[in-house]
Amino acid sequence: MRLIVMGGSLRSESLNTRLLRHLAGALEARGHEVSTFASEALRLPLYEDGVAPAEAAQALYAALREAQGLVIVSPEYNAGIPGHLKNAVDWLSTMRPSPWMGLPVLLCAASPGAFGGARGLMAWRVTLANMGALVLPEAITVPHADQQLDADGAPTDARTATSVPKVLDGFLGLASRLRG
Repeated sequence: MRLIVMGGSLRSESLNTRLLRHLAGALEARGHEVSTFASEALRLPLYEDGVAPAEAAQALYAALREAQGLVIVSPEYNAGIPGHLKNAVDWLSTMRPSPWMGLPVLLCAASPGAFGGARGLMAWRVTLANMGALVLPEAITVPHADQQLDADGAPTDARTATSVPKVLDGFLGLASRLRG
């Protein structure tokens, strides 16, 4: 399947960018074609009605239109969606046909806090449902990620390391059924 992995922080040493790279690699190792949109690829001009989308927003739109699924790896900023990721979603929401309608989505987050970014993922669910995306009920969250992710972004605690492949299986099954 063709999958998009999007997110991370604009900071190069972001825990979420590290997790994003790990998940992209895990999906590729399973034989899927993965395109990654992170860091500078998501540094878009602020959305403004009536202004044509930037080339980077158009590239993300084209990739999403061809994808069977999307994995979002999102930092949690004040229990919400980071501005740069919300801005990308806002640009995409103006393009037709909608890339969101019926798109299977897996939400993921890593945080140094005890909730692993789960609070921010709640805001994602509302936004994505509003646009017609189909978000997997399960999510990948990594609490205490500053201590629980290795240098390559793989979770080191047994519970998270065991749950990641299971959640990926659930997401891939959903994407296969809906868009395979």
